[in-house]
Amino acid sequence: MEIKDVLGIEPIGKAIETTVTKSFEAIEGFLKLVCAPALEEVGLLAKDQVRSWRFKNVLNIIEKAQGKIDFSENQLQIKADPKIAISIIENGSLNDDPDMQDLWAGLFASSCTKEGQEDENLIFIDLLKQITKVQAKILKYACENSKKVIYQNGLILGFDFEIEFPELTKLTGVTDVHRLDRELDHLRSLQLISNEGGFDVDDDSLNASITPSALGLNLYLKSQGYNGDPSVYWRPNLVNAKEFKQV
Repeated sequence: MEIKDVLGIEPIGKAIETTVTKSFEAIEGFLKLVCAPALEEVGLLAKDQVRSWRFKNVLNIIEKAQGKIDFSENQLQIKADPKIAISIIENGSLNDDPDMQDLWAGLFASSCTKEGQEDENLIFIDLLKQITKVQAKILKYACENSKKVIYQNGLILGFDFEIEFPELTKLTGVTDVHRLDRELDHLRSLQLISNEGGFDVDDDSLNASITPSALGLNLYLKSQGYNGDPSVYWRPNLVNAKEFKQV
């Protein structure tokens, strides 16, 4: 017995399939150049209808990653360690939030190096997969708006940075103080903000300390697709240790 498309959704399904196929074709050449084993991993997601949601998430991440990588004379001169690329695909594919996908895309981009054997981003994959959307917003805000201190030995730390409670609720979209307390505690437990981070029980105004740690600053840089000197990236918001001590 022939089953008819009573609801008329067959054309829609075909249109979606065509769109996804074209999106896959758009990143196929990129992955062949950067990391062929990663292309195979993405292909497995594409073939499994149960994983179609993850597949679409991966397409978004890889497309964003392409936009974060520099091209030289239209030829890609970089590679990614398969272990790193596949791990990013596996973990990043579980995120359908555009902001989180952007961070995973940046991490993929910063994993692409000339030699293609750099595995440092394993550290940041493990961190990124543990933070929530709310925590990502807080860390991003802290890294982008705080002053940074550079010491004589070249190390960079965040300068004492607080956010008022109304601004924190506006930033995160969360008004539950207990939820925010947990989010901040987790950032601190991951050492992405300073040991003094979070709320002070004696502060009725609920100003939160969100000073980014060195690890937090580096996670931010890597998730922006940056592989260069941190002191160059942070220069507009950088003070030396002598200035810091005078404040």
